[in-house]
Amino acid sequence: MHIKIMSNLTVSPRIIYAATLILAACSLLYELLIAQALATFAANTVTWYSVTVGLYLAGMGLGALLHDQHPTTNLWTRLFKVEIALSAAGAIAVPILHFSHTGALLFEIYGLTFLGKVLFFGTGFILIATIGILTGFELPVLIDLANTANGKKRLTNRVLASDYTGSLLGGLAFPLILVPKLSLVAIGLIAATLNVILAILALYFFLPKLHRSGFRFFVSGSLALILGLGLNFTLPLDRYFTKLYYFYWDQAEDFKQLFASMDNAEDVIRVRSPYQRIDLVHDREGSEPSPIDDFYSSKFVENPLQPKNYSLFLNGDFQLASNYEEYYHEFFAHIPIMTNGAVPRHILVMGGGDGLLLRELVKYPGIKTIVHVDLDRKLIELATTHPILSAMNEDSLNDPRITRHFDDAFRFIRNSSDQFDAIYLDFPDPRDYNLSKLYSREFYHFVRQRLTSNGFIALDSPGLRHNRERREIYTSTLAAAGYKFVTPYISKIETINEEAYAFLLASGFEVEKARKLLASHAASIRLGFITARDNWPDRPIYKDPRVKLHVINDTRLYLTLRNLIPSLPPTAADKVNSIFKPTLPSGNVLNVRDPW
Repeated sequence: MHIKIMSNLTVSPRIIYAATLILAACSLLYELLIAQALATFAANTVTWYSVTVGLYLAGMGLGALLHDQHPTTNLWTRLFKVEIALSAAGAIAVPILHFSHTGALLFEIYGLTFLGKVLFFGTGFILIATIGILTGFELPVLIDLANTANGKKRLTNRVLASDYTGSLLGGLAFPLILVPKLSLVAIGLIAATLNVILAILALYFFLPKLHRSGFRFFVSGSLALILGLGLNFTLPLDRYFTKLYYFYWDQAEDFKQLFASMDNAEDVIRVRSPYQRIDLVHDREGSEPSPIDDFYSSKFVENPLQPKNYSLFLNGDFQLASNYEEYYHEFFAHIPIMTNGAVPRHILVMGGGDGLLLRELVKYPGIKTIVHVDLDRKLIELATTHPILSAMNEDSLNDPRITRHFDDAFRFIRNSSDQFDAIYLDFPDPRDYNLSKLYSREFYHFVRQRLTSNGFIALDSPGLRHNRERREIYTSTLAAAGYKFVTPYISKIETINEEAYAFLLASGFEVEKARKLLASHAASIRLGFITARDNWPDRPIYKDPRVKLHVINDTRLYLTLRNLIPSLPPTAADKVNSIFKPTLPSGNVLNVRDPW
């Protein structure tokens, strides 16, 4: 059977089915792009994917109603118009969200946080609704085209089946093929190109001659040219938006600079893996380490060539900064060993693909084996081969005592039968539910099964010092997993460092200003960690004199351990994080992410 259209051309239904399949995939890709961009710029993946799907379906319903308000004539003309609109909206969606995110952060700099949120989230909602309405208008047009053959209404279900199949293909291609290899901007341009190609085919082959105006040829041709140029310059566009994300403050003095070239910012080193985006950022105009840092850390004193002003980000989230990462990694690695009273012989490290935690652990000659588990092979390759990261981790990833497994940490620990004297958990902050399983009661239970009788686990706990709810979730979850001693600790350095204080006074600082500066510096180093175990060791604090430390000394060790009291906190059932009932610290859903 063939369908006759009013231009007296004959169209096979298969053309309608194929067009529907492609267009459905494109529309779903646009919504997934917006959802992913919102999740990148505002965190909380589950929330923003759910919001996007809901608004998209509501928009489709409104689009279908709008279609009913028009007669069913000139269907190919209407399809041409909606494809041009979808192509334009889909192509600009991610760039517009980039600019609105930057604008929101700039508003925040000027104290206009609420206005910034309205700008960013309002832009996202408008884009979702626009594409939803256009898609809702598009599908009935395709159905009407299929049902115009001699008045027979028998092809609706087949068009719907093609639409659902196309959505499935788009939904599978997005996470499995496109995101690991392409930027969000590039994916949007590819989908938009497919829309405009179908619009041009409709214009050239199916529109009645009466409707083939020069203006439509000009619009479709111009849009195709713009998209072609965009695809040709995908890499420069990706570099531009990546730098805009990390160096947004360069536009703070003049909003007109929002569309500047960003040539003043150094290119971000980006590696994509199937699991995450890995960004190594260098702020070449960034500040040098403060002069007082040398009185607290000997890293740059002993090795002035250590990388400066580099930061590592995973999926846009800050992980570490080369200027002061030793404050974090030394307290994380060494305090549990010192309080253990002895060096563990067999260690399991899960996460920590940057190699900096391993750098601290391999300093102990008494450690015989280290099993390292990380999901992302690309991160390990970057940390091993890139001169900046390998200099920071001092080539620790190649220590002969390390055995490496590329595996999901939950799967590995559940299936392992080995026993370890210490297990370090170095995972990203669980802002989203997709990471919550690595902080769950079930995960900690499996970890506990892999400990020797006197073994311990150690993990960092972001927000422990400032956020009571986070502290309750961490401690309650660990206690529910069976650990008898759950011991949080805060890394501390002295408020007044005599040498730094004397240096500031000699440099012309007033007494009160010098004291405030040192107190502020000490407060900035207070980070949260937790150790958990079944048996508290009856051994004195252990310090290996052969282990070179840049930050921890007797004073800072005393300050950190002064209030370290092993305890079993009461388990608050509503604060226990489980894979069956994820519990994450509550926060403001409408939160615009600042990468720094």
